[in-house]
Amino acid sequence: MQRLKSGLNSGLKRVLAVSALALLPACFMSETPFISPDDAVRLDEAAVILVCSAEDDCARTVPNRGNKGYFMMPPEDEDEDEEPVAVRFAPLMETAVGPVWLTEIRMVEDDETAYVVGVTRRAPEFDADGLKGFDVELPWCGDVPEEERETWGIEKLDSYTCSLPSEASIADYLRAAHKAYFDDPEWWNGD
Repeated sequence: MQRLKSGLNSGLKRVLAVSALALLPACFMSETPFISPDDAVRLDEAAVILVCSAEDDCARTVPNRGNKGYFMMPPEDEDEDEEPVAVRFAPLMETAVGPVWLTEIRMVEDDETAYVVGVTRRAPEFDADGLKGFDVELPWCGDVPEEERETWGIEKLDSYTCSLPSEASIADYLRAAHKAYFDDPEWWNGD
């Protein structure tokens, strides 16, 4: 797991072609999936969507035919050995900026797998080529107060990542602790 965590920053940026995801330091991770197949939803009925973190940083994302998940496709100019990244969405909450979905990004390196926690909103400003854009951001865990870490069982794995115990719900934590951020358009702009 340590090798995977240390490689997440460059691996996710490269694979997803979402360079603004330099937010990876201090992100939430899990060793197990946290969105059940029954809770997963399609964000749009169209076959392909754009998952972005900035207007010029989008990944073409196609439905997984086997379930309600998606695959984020590597950029066309990337190494042909680069694999698509599995991603799933589940409704999280209504906010001032509209619906927000919990996002599970499956990262695989060698024989290790980790699931990165994200949140996603509909982002019409990222629409391009007839495809709907969605903004994915990674909730920050680096400055979670000690009292909040104790309440929710958040464990700092290293200076880059945090985890919640498997019995704690990442969705419940995000609804309780991050709603003010999700309501704020500036948070989604990285400000």
